[in-house]
Amino acid sequence: MKAVHKKSIDPAVNQVLVAAYRSQTPLIWDRAEALQPQCGFGRLAICCSDCQEGPCRTNPFAQETQHTICGQDNQALLTGKFLKKAADGAVALTQLAGQSGSGFGAEAIRQLVVTDDEMPVFTDGPGRLQTIGRCTNAALAELGRYQRETGGAWQPAVVGVNLGVLPADTVNIVFHGHVDRQVVAQFKAAAQAENIAVTLAGMCGNEFSGSLQLPVVTNYDSQEAPLLTGRVDLLVLGRQCVLPSLRQLAGQQGIAVLQATPAIDYQAAVHAARQASRRRPRAATAPSAVTEAWIGYTADNSAALLARVAEQYEQGQLQGIVYLGGCGLVANTQDEQPVKLAAALVAAGYLVVTAGCAGTALAKAGLCRPDWRHGDYPLQAVLPASVPPVLHLGSCHDAGELLGLAAVLPPRLPLAAVFPEINHNKVLATAVGFAAAGIPAWLGYDAIPGNAALPGSNIRPLPAVPELLQALAAAAGK
Repeated sequence: MKAVHKKSIDPAVNQVLVAAYRSQTPLIWDRAEALQPQCGFGRLAICCSDCQEGPCRTNPFAQETQHTICGQDNQALLTGKFLKKAADGAVALTQLAGQSGSGFGAEAIRQLVVTDDEMPVFTDGPGRLQTIGRCTNAALAELGRYQRETGGAWQPAVVGVNLGVLPADTVNIVFHGHVDRQVVAQFKAAAQAENIAVTLAGMCGNEFSGSLQLPVVTNYDSQEAPLLTGRVDLLVLGRQCVLPSLRQLAGQQGIAVLQATPAIDYQAAVHAARQASRRRPRAATAPSAVTEAWIGYTADNSAALLARVAEQYEQGQLQGIVYLGGCGLVANTQDEQPVKLAAALVAAGYLVVTAGCAGTALAKAGLCRPDWRHGDYPLQAVLPASVPPVLHLGSCHDAGELLGLAAVLPPRLPLAAVFPEINHNKVLATAVGFAAAGIPAWLGYDAIPGNAALPGSNIRPLPAVPELLQALAAAAGK
């Protein structure tokens, strides 16, 4: 690893890591350590294998500009890599939105897909960013429409978060990797029809599924941990965010795995999960940690709250709103960066909005509870007693709800987005989408190659917390 550090600030995850070490079960952190040192040119995004002449790389310390065989310099490589990753993420979101069956996305994918043979790479960086951002926001809007159409109206709900949401006395089915909510609903109906006590839980794309209020098991870095608790009876996998190692680990643990497809026999799957629950090992390593979290805020169900927020801003009691998103990176201590950043923003008088795996980190730390206390902070006098200092929207593909919030808030109310850790490209695309919509976006930990602001965009490298707070104030004209 880059430096010696704790693997996670989550005690439940660390408890499972000790058990994994004792059983000599390698997890994501072990594989990361085994691969050190990683390629420095690759981490700097200044190597290229797009054609068969490569791989090429340029020297970031050369006194004279160095070029690849086809003629790209450092900046072309950096910009091209960023745009390709963001476009890939926009395609991923478009494909998720396409599951709605509306035929959505064909034109967007045509605009987004650029092959490696189209040389030189993206000469119109700002124009390309706008295309990616526009397509991303359209996909996020379609995902929101689909949620409402299939799930109906809902209110923020209280759900359990962390590994302790898997009880010892129920059949436990875990949904992982953007499983369509109708699949979850079919499992729920099958369990009710058979009168089987089943706990349905989600992670990495299933944090909140509209009117299906799933408890949250954990977030991206620790997605292998639930399989080592002895409490998972069936693992249902959707598209995206699933570690390839997960199937192998499930096989080693004797856990059945189903791909979320329309061909599932739900009744048979529930029965198989019940049989698996009866074969659980007696010496299961199951942390009891559970934190309550208020999840599912939207512009539709929070009109009175948003009106109060706008009023409090006008009275000088609120500095602004900051969206905090991201995935997690094993090069850092799990959850540490988003939790510290959110606490600092709340202490400075900002209302934090979150979703996805960063949201799970904040929920595990208690920031999505109305009774969260970490000293005195300005929001205590701003928010109703029933509202937490962090508004959790739901899964990472629910991030588009931020644009819905922005649409009903006064334009003068400062709104920004911060992504301290970006792992998957669809989160990068979301940041580009927010920037295209006029929301300044700060990206951290090498998400911006070269660690420089992209010309012609609202995308900036994330500085340290004191400098970020200064930048937010400056962006608000304070």
